[in-house]
Amino acid sequence: MADEISPRRALKAVLKGELPPRPLLMPILFSLGSRLENVVMRDFLSNPTKIANALRQIRSVLKVDGLACYFDPFLEVEALGCKLNWVPDGPSGLVCPNFADTEELRQKLHSPDKLAKMGRISVASQVLQRLKVMLKDEPALMVAVSGPLTLAARLAAGSGGDNGPLVPDLIEFAAEVTAHVSQTFVEAGADVVLLVESAPRDLSPAMCDSWASLLDPIVNVIRFYEALPVLLLGNSTRAQDFPPARFRRDGKCVLCTGWSDAEFVGDKTQEPAGLGIALPACIFSGEHSDFGAQVHTTGRFMIGRHPIFLTSAEDIPATADLKHLAWILDIIRGIFSQVVQG
Repeated sequence: MADEISPRRALKAVLKGELPPRPLLMPILFSLGSRLENVVMRDFLSNPTKIANALRQIRSVLKVDGLACYFDPFLEVEALGCKLNWVPDGPSGLVCPNFADTEELRQKLHSPDKLAKMGRISVASQVLQRLKVMLKDEPALMVAVSGPLTLAARLAAGSGGDNGPLVPDLIEFAAEVTAHVSQTFVEAGADVVLLVESAPRDLSPAMCDSWASLLDPIVNVIRFYEALPVLLLGNSTRAQDFPPARFRRDGKCVLCTGWSDAEFVGDKTQEPAGLGIALPACIFSGEHSDFGAQVHTTGRFMIGRHPIFLTSAEDIPATADLKHLAWILDIIRGIFSQVVQG
């Protein structure tokens, strides 16, 4: 890549409040590894050797700045003791214990501080440790962890609960899980922790403040290990509907929002040093009919605002058209060169 930089060193500079010379290109390319290794997703998720080998191939061919070392939305709930129903492409359903209150749920699930060796969390840690050695100083190593709101909603839904408001105690329990899993991964070598969060649209201001307070210690733990915390808001959550003002103001956590014209071109409140862009995965996979216009609109925004990095809003599917993926990455690199010149 032109203007080659060390992604890990660039991220260390970001932690000190500096901007990288150009945005870092770090799409979530995890499921694609199962295709490269020719195994079903369930087997891939439990095999650190195959995951590490596949990610090394992805880095070698696509030259991305960051690798998604593990991306599984059900990682935490399975480690807690919930049961997954599997199909060849991955889990198709979730069953969690029924509970009358959070205290009963705590009694039925594994303790958050015991999760490092539970489920496939140890597999993700092994992948991080292996790639840290195999790839030495490059690229940056990313891992995704479910945010407190997302995890709490998943636990409630998996237990057969209705879609009513989430109770504060359940969100606090979920925040403990997020904190312990995040710490496990940064201790294993993660350079970036994607805190994946989708918020209900009826989130009250008070609940939003409470949620932000719960994220504070999580962010601090990640930064203590000199890793970059990134709040990745899901496609269903727009920044203007769910404004994490505290993180936009203090710069401790990078805000990475799902893409739309109104969101990125119209939002003038976000400080450049705390911004990431997440394009829909369908743009990278070749499943979006208007990908060219969206990429170039995003490019115009990047030239003016100089975000830290560009990623995908979710895992790019294993069925992605590889030629299209490589082509889109080259287009984005061309946009990045304009950002540097600008």
